[in-house]
Amino acid sequence: MRPGIRFRFVLFVWLCAFGLLAGTVVGSAEARSEDARRTIVKVRHIAPGLTFTRIIEKKIPRRTFVLRVDLSERVTFDVDLAAPELPASARTSQMARRADALAAVNGDFGSVVRPTHPFAEDGELLQGSGVGNPTFAVSTDEQRVFMGTARPTVTVSDPASSRTWVIDRWNRGAPDLGEIAGFSPPIGTLESPPEFACSVRLQPSGPPVLADPDGVDRPYVVDQAGCSDAPLERSGGVVLSAVPATDEAVALLSLVPDQTVTLHWTLGWPGVLDAIGGMPMLVADGEIVVDPGCRGGLCGPNPRTGIGVTANGRLLLVVVDGRRERWSKGPTFFGFARIMRSQGAVWAMNLDGGGSSTMVVEGEVVNRPSDGNERRVSNAVLVLPGPDPGEAR
Repeated sequence: MRPGIRFRFVLFVWLCAFGLLAGTVVGSAEARSEDARRTIVKVRHIAPGLTFTRIIEKKIPRRTFVLRVDLSERVTFDVDLAAPELPASARTSQMARRADALAAVNGDFGSVVRPTHPFAEDGELLQGSGVGNPTFAVSTDEQRVFMGTARPTVTVSDPASSRTWVIDRWNRGAPDLGEIAGFSPPIGTLESPPEFACSVRLQPSGPPVLADPDGVDRPYVVDQAGCSDAPLERSGGVVLSAVPATDEAVALLSLVPDQTVTLHWTLGWPGVLDAIGGMPMLVADGEIVVDPGCRGGLCGPNPRTGIGVTANGRLLLVVVDGRRERWSKGPTFFGFARIMRSQGAVWAMNLDGGGSSTMVVEGEVVNRPSDGNERRVSNAVLVLPGPDPGEAR
């Protein structure tokens, strides 16, 4: 081959090789760009201390909605029942609108009846049931966040005699032998004082106040006491009941009309007026604590709602849509724990999910509830634009 021809041939081969290589590099860049386009993150600042993030992962597909709350700003954490007395239900957006909340998510399991786990609002303990599952609370000064197994305790004390009685059941049915049961107004008709019991009715004589070292105290005046085959009506107060002819009945009957007593309740955490429960714990001390082998039923892919806290004290409220193949596949419990941790949660627990999973931002439902419309629920978590008016003292 002549030198000129050889040079042109080598140049042709080199140009072809470069073109193929250039095509490969461009193709790789396009692939990386395509991967980037498959995840879209949109952040919106709602108010000082509150941001809303929408994460769209097209490949899975999955849509995640995150509220990040800085409680050192003016925004505050709050919980809400659908109505002052149960049973009652309302949409999360209705509860948010009623409270003038900046944002909200659905709360504990229970849908249209009652919360399943410990729940307290504005110093009023609704129930302490569901012990053993996690509870979340924020101190009334918004400075401390608590998450873990709460220890609900209710007592009534007589300051004059320094006697104290433990209330064994609080809005959880009639007393057994050796027990005192309490029934407060928020439980409504779901729980009623029993027939054939010795009971005392207490009327509040002051607001709930934080107790030292923890819990809430509220003063009451004895209104009526006695034994009867008919239930003692609450009439806006608290009724305590015991089985007749027991030491507990004698203790209740020692209380006389116009006597002042103090009702105390605590979850074991200081400064707490509001609390909400859920299950299971997802993240504890920065580690995922959900069994990755749990697959069926509640553990399987579902819409999810969760609450968590970051290492720097930011509150996280997260909703992940599900049950819509082309819109969003819900995560398993383990997958949801990974999502919570990816958002910075060092502690996180699961709230009600499925068709209940709803996030409201500035009055708008921003996700797509899997029922096709917003489900009515019994309680919600709110983010308020300032101090909680229900906790004004």
